[in-house]
Amino acid sequence: MPIVKPGKTIEFTVQGKRGWLIIDTLIMGKSWGGVRINPYSSMAEAMILARTLTLKTALAGIPIGGAKTCIAADPGSVDKDKLIEKLAEILGPIVLSGLYIPGTDMGFAEEDLQNFYRMIGMKPRYGLHKPSGKLSWTGLAVAESLHTSIIEVVKKGDHDCYETVALEGIGNMGSAAAHILSRKGFRVIAVSNRFHTLINYEGIDVDHLLELKHAWGEECLRRYSDTMPGSKLASPHELFNIEADIIVPGAGVLEIDKPLKCKIIAPIANYPISLSKIILFEKTGIKVVPDIISTAGGAIGSALSLFTDDFNLIKATIIELTRRNLKKIITAAERNSTTWTEQAYKIAEQRIKTLKKLGPIWLPSYVSPIVRAAQRSGLPFIKRLKRTLTKVIEPNPLMQ
Repeated sequence: MPIVKPGKTIEFTVQGKRGWLIIDTLIMGKSWGGVRINPYSSMAEAMILARTLTLKTALAGIPIGGAKTCIAADPGSVDKDKLIEKLAEILGPIVLSGLYIPGTDMGFAEEDLQNFYRMIGMKPRYGLHKPSGKLSWTGLAVAESLHTSIIEVVKKGDHDCYETVALEGIGNMGSAAAHILSRKGFRVIAVSNRFHTLINYEGIDVDHLLELKHAWGEECLRRYSDTMPGSKLASPHELFNIEADIIVPGAGVLEIDKPLKCKIIAPIANYPISLSKIILFEKTGIKVVPDIISTAGGAIGSALSLFTDDFNLIKATIIELTRRNLKKIITAAERNSTTWTEQAYKIAEQRIKTLKKLGPIWLPSYVSPIVRAAQRSGLPFIKRLKRTLTKVIEPNPLMQ
C-alpha cells in the first residue's frame, strides 16, 4: 500500500491516461472526495478541488478532510469497466484502510462508484447517493444550498428584480439546480452542456427539458431546440456571454476570467473563479457567492445521511446551515472590507488551524455549525450525531 500523507500526491496511469489522488487534509484520520474523469483534468485541478473540499467541510463543521481523484481521460471513449478495475487495484488499499472515501463526479456516475466498491470487496455504500429517480438526492442537496445562497444575496441586493438564470451544465447537479430554481419562480433562459448552449429568452420549460434528457441524454438540448418555438442553439462557451440576472457556473475550475453580464454569480462548480478575479468582479457590482457555501449541500447531506434517510430533514438542515453561514460571512466581510469569498476561506482556514492546534478538545466546537443547524431543523438523534462526529478514530492521526 502506498504511504499516504496529507498534502501528498499519488500519481498513477490507467489505460495510458494520467491520474492523481490528492489527499489535502486528514481530519479524524479520514478524507473524502469524488472521482473525476475528464480529458482536461490535471494534477493542479485535483489539488485545487481537494483543498476546496477541505475548506467547504470545515466551514460546515464536518470533521473530515478534503481529497480528490482526477483522471485525464474522456469517459466516453475509455473502457469504463477496465478503468474501474485498474482504479480499484491502485486505490483499493487506501479506501479499505479508511483514509479515503471516494464519491461521484464528472465522468464517474453512481453505478461506477458501486462497481468500484464491488471490485475491492466492499458492499455498496449509497448514503445520500442512493438511486432516487431522475433527480438524485446529491443533486437536489446541492441545489438547495445554491437556491438558499441566491435568496440570501437577493435580500442584500440593490436591484429590484432578480429573475433570469443562465446555468452551465445539465448533468447531475445542473439538472437538479434547474429544477429547483424554476420551481422557486426563477426563469431559466439558458442551459449548456459540452456540445451546445440552449437559449430561450422567454424561458426554458425545465420539466420538458429534463424529460428529453432522460430519453436522449446529451442530445436533449438539440431536441428541445428543434421542437420548442423561440429556442436556439449556440456554442457551449456562449453561456458566459448571455445577459442574465444570475449566472450559475457548473463545470470547470478557473474557467471564468472576465466579468459576466449578470448581477449574481452563484456556483455549483468548485472554484470556477480565482480570488483575484472575484475582487475585480465585485468592483463592477457583481456579487459572487462563495463556492464553499453554494456547493456545500452535497457534503452536508452526505454527512447527515449517516443518521437519517429523511431527505426533508436533510434539506431543512442544509437550508438552515447555508443561511447561517452566509449571513455570518457577509457580516464579517462588510466589517473587514473584504469579498465574501475571501472571508469564507479565511474563516474555514482558521477553523482548521485551531483544530490542528488544540486537537480533540476542540472537536465539539468544530462540529457545532452542523449540529446546531440539525437541531434547529428538527433532526432526531442530536446527541448521537454530536457524539459520532466528535469520536476520534485511532490509530490514524486526528489532524495532519
